[in-house]
Amino acid sequence: MRRVEVILPGPWWNTLTYLCDSRKFPAEGARVLVPMGRGTRVGFALKETPPSETNGFTLKAVAEVIDESCVLGDDLWNLALWTGRTFMCGAGEALQLVCPPPILRGEAAKLPTQAANLNANRVREFKELSFFHPIDGAREIYYREAMLASERALIIFPEKRSAHAFFDALPENLKSQSLLWPSVGGKKLWEAWKMVARGESKHVVGSLGAVFAPSIAGFDTIIVEEEAASDYVFIHNPKISARSLAGRRALFLNAKLILGGRMPSAKTFLRALQGSKTPNLEKYPQMENNSFIIADSHRSVKADVAGVDGRLPLTISLLERTRAALSKGHNALWILDRKGQAGEISCSDCGASLSCGRCGSIMRMENQLLNQASLRCVLCGQRESLPECCPVCLGSLLVGKRPGLEALYRMAEHYLRGYKIVTDEKKQKSPFLMLGTRKILSLCDSSDVGLVGWIDSDAESRKTEYGARARAFSMILESYWRGREIKSGLDRVVVVQTLRPDNPWLASFKRGWRAFWEYELKERKELFLPPYGLLIRIDMPENLDTDERQSFIQSLEDAGISVMTDGGEKSPMWLTLRSASHLAAVLSPSFEIKRSSVGFPTVTVYAE
Repeated sequence: MRRVEVILPGPWWNTLTYLCDSRKFPAEGARVLVPMGRGTRVGFALKETPPSETNGFTLKAVAEVIDESCVLGDDLWNLALWTGRTFMCGAGEALQLVCPPPILRGEAAKLPTQAANLNANRVREFKELSFFHPIDGAREIYYREAMLASERALIIFPEKRSAHAFFDALPENLKSQSLLWPSVGGKKLWEAWKMVARGESKHVVGSLGAVFAPSIAGFDTIIVEEEAASDYVFIHNPKISARSLAGRRALFLNAKLILGGRMPSAKTFLRALQGSKTPNLEKYPQMENNSFIIADSHRSVKADVAGVDGRLPLTISLLERTRAALSKGHNALWILDRKGQAGEISCSDCGASLSCGRCGSIMRMENQLLNQASLRCVLCGQRESLPECCPVCLGSLLVGKRPGLEALYRMAEHYLRGYKIVTDEKKQKSPFLMLGTRKILSLCDSSDVGLVGWIDSDAESRKTEYGARARAFSMILESYWRGREIKSGLDRVVVVQTLRPDNPWLASFKRGWRAFWEYELKERKELFLPPYGLLIRIDMPENLDTDERQSFIQSLEDAGISVMTDGGEKSPMWLTLRSASHLAAVLSPSFEIKRSSVGFPTVTVYAE
C-alpha cells in the first residue's frame, strides 16, 4: 500500500494522508472518496507521500478512486493551488470556488482526457496587451477582432449585463462558436461546464464565474474588460479578484492576456510605468469643454430630514442643469449610493454604528420614521429590526445619519415640481429624472441621458477602503462616457457636488486618468499600500475569547509582523506586508482540521 496526500474541500489548510492500492494509485488532481469521521468525503489527490511515523494513529484507506486523471485539467488545478497559497484561503477553499458543485459531490464528469501537450495548442509565450478607450463600442470591436484571431478565447466582464450585451451583439459566425457562461449555479452551470470541457464551444463569454471555465486544449487568448473594476472581487469568501485569476491563468497557459477598459488599474499602470510603456493618451478622447462641472456644496439649498441627523445639499448648479436637460427632452440621473431614509444608524452616546450580525457591514434605515424603522445591511441585504438600545454601550438614543435616497426623493419633488421623478429602473417614458445608486448608470446604455449628478461625491472618496478614491474616479468617468457611440454628438453634462472643489483627485478629471494615478500612487507608495505591498485583513471567529485573540496577535508580533486594530474585541486586524509567505507559516496552526469546532480566521488579501 502506498500513501497519498488528499486535499479535502473546506476552510482548512492541512492535507490528510490515506493508504491506497498501488494498482490504482490516483493521479494528481483526480478525485477520491475517502473516509472521514463517521462518513466519507470527496477529496482531491495531491501527491504520494513517503512512509513516516503515524504517532499511534492507524491510517485509513481510500475508498474509491473516481477519476483516471485530473478532473479539472492542468490549468484549473494549478490555478486552485496557486489561489490557496497566494490569497491564504487554503487549497481546499479555493477548490470550492473553482469547482461546480457536482464535481465536489463526486458526480461522473465523463470528460475526454486532457491533451498531453498543451503547448501544441497555444501561443508560444505569454504576452500582455492593453486597450484603454472610453467608448464601449471601440473596445467591443477590438475584442471581437481578438476573438476572430484566436483558436479559443475567454472574455470576462465585471457585470452580467455587460457580458450578455456583448454576447448578443456578436456576429453570427462568432456567436455560433461561443457560449454565454451562466451567471448562476445549478443545472445550467453544470451543463455549460461539461460542454466547454468537451470542446463543443471554442469561445466563452461571461461575468466573474467564467474565469473558471474549463478548456481541454487551453485558451490562447484571455480578455478582461474593465480590468480596474472593483466588481471583479467575489462577494463571498474567499474575496478574490477574478481579474487576478484571469491573469494567472493566462500566464500558466502561455496565452495572450488583453486588459481593457476606460482606465487601467493601479497595478497595470504601475507595471507600465516600470516598463516605460505607459499607455499613450494622444488618441484617447478628452472630455468636451463645460461638460464636467465641480459644484461647491457650500453653495446649495439644504433641507432638514425628519428623524435623520445631517443635511443633504442640492446645489443651484445641479438644479439648473437638471431642469435644462429635462426641458430639452433628455433624461437625467442623480446618483446617491445610500438607499433608504438614512445611510446608517448610530448611538449618540458612544458614536458606534449599528452593524450587520451576519457580515459586519453598516446597517441602513429604510422606513421614514425612526421609531418604525427596519434595518437592512448595505452589503449582504440582511434585515433586522431596530434595537431598543445601543449593543455597545446600552445607550437608549439612536439616531439616523447621512440622509439616503428616500430623503433625496422628497427634496427632488420639492425643488423640481412639474418634472417626472422616478426610482424604478423599469422602462420609463422620457424625459425623467431617475434617482438611484451607481447601478442606474446602466440606463446610459439604453436611453438618452443628458445629465448625471453625483449628489455626495465626498462620501464615495472618503470611504475607509484604500481604493475608494479610485473607484469614485472610475465611476464618475464612466458616467460621462458610458453609452456613447464612437461618433456620437451626445450632449451630456456630469455635475459633481463636493465640499472640497479644490481636491486634486477631482481636478485630475480634466487631465485624464494618467494624472489621477500619478497623484494616487504617490500617496499609496508612502503608505506602502497596493500595488506597492499587500494589505491583509484578518477576522477572527466570533466565538474566540479575548485571551485566544491576544495570543494570536502575540504570535504575529513575535514573528515580526505589526498588527493594526482599533482595539475592539471583534474588530478586524490589518497588516501591510511585502510578501504573504512568511505570514502563511504563522497562520497555518489556526487552519488545522481539528479546529473546526472553534472556527477559522477569515483572511482577505488586497493585492491591487
